[in-house]
Amino acid sequence: MIAIIMGTYNGEKYIREQIESILTQDYSEWKLFVFDDGSKDGTEEVVAEYVEKYPDKIYFQKNKKNFGAAGNFFNGIKEAVGFFPEAEYFCFSDQDDVWVKDKLSRSLVKIKEIEKGRPALVFSDVAITDKNLTITASSYFEAEKVDRTKISLNYLLMENKLIGGTVMINKALLEAELAAEKKGLIPYKKAKMHDWWFGLIAAGLGEIGYVDGFTEYYRQHGNNVVGGESFNSYVRARLSKIYEIRRRINQNIEQGEEFLRYFGDNLSNEELNIVKEFVRLKYMGFFGRKISIIKNKFLKSGFIRNIALFIFV
Repeated sequence: MIAIIMGTYNGEKYIREQIESILTQDYSEWKLFVFDDGSKDGTEEVVAEYVEKYPDKIYFQKNKKNFGAAGNFFNGIKEAVGFFPEAEYFCFSDQDDVWVKDKLSRSLVKIKEIEKGRPALVFSDVAITDKNLTITASSYFEAEKVDRTKISLNYLLMENKLIGGTVMINKALLEAELAAEKKGLIPYKKAKMHDWWFGLIAAGLGEIGYVDGFTEYYRQHGNNVVGGESFNSYVRARLSKIYEIRRRINQNIEQGEEFLRYFGDNLSNEELNIVKEFVRLKYMGFFGRKISIIKNKFLKSGFIRNIALFIFV
């Protein structure tokens, strides 16, 4: 059984298409949990229509406080496992994309292939579209020049390769997160996004797999929390926002520091040393940082991104 966690906020305009794409999946053993983070439009009313039609498949809850994008998913998955303890796998859904009909079935095949009793996560490519679902790029990874093959822990500490709406995790991974939370820490205080955080857990404690082809239409409409941008836009934005780049790199290091606090005791010696070296970047001087980045391959995708990294780190 699969629990699908959807975070919503003012999603009235596109959410019907996403829910319909979930309802028409060729794998039917799922339940959808919608957690609304304080929408002020008609999102709740739209979802209520579907809850009434499919009460055994769709659950809606309005958050009592605002969690933010990442926090809504962290809170939602914990709520969902309480409502649906028989769930063995968990997916994340944005409110404005559209899933390919066999997304769940293909992801399930891949995660069962790699998990072997360990924490596991799978992800895929997406087709980027405009607001009307007209495809503007058939591959996010090609369009954004992101190397989706570099998913070992050292690479993921510096750059997220995962697209949240394509991610499926197994129960072993969620249980590792929940066990770590018993230490009294709150992951979304430092975790930049839920998909990235779960990716770090899978890379450090288990396995990450890639589902060939794209599994969703990734709608770009100007209001996305995280979305695609042209490569030229990426370069211009980075060159014009030096302080912002440095702040983001430091946030990556702080996320790594939080990961070390959570999971340091569970890592192999090799992986533990990798995370410790990454965290040490925070305290290194100008040249020391650059030497460590090269030595430990704390790198991003592509020549341009890494030049920017070396300039601004």
